[in-house]
Amino acid sequence: MIQIKKIEPQIIEHFDFNGNSLGFLNEYENAYLRLCISREKVDGYYLMFEGKKVNIMSTGRFNEDDLVYGIYDTYQTLIFKIHQEYIKNKNNINQ
Repeated sequence: MIQIKKIEPQIIEHFDFNGNSLGFLNEYENAYLRLCISREKVDGYYLMFEGKKVNIMSTGRFNEDDLVYGIYDTYQTLIFKIHQEYIKNKNNINQ
């Protein structure tokens, strides 16, 4: 029997260009903030993840030099595992 696993969305604290906290944002709120940043073309916004400052550029993209493994990656990790299971099952059938 399949058991549903409750997964809390990751929330990370974000800051404006003055260092004021915007609060803890989930992945969707983060994406919306980055969209707004790209529309307004503003610099200085960032988030703090595992003690590291990750800058959000005026394009709305993360500065790649700042990226830390694990930022908002739950969905991608689960989809990757689905693909791994598919390949494993496909290989078992073909053997």
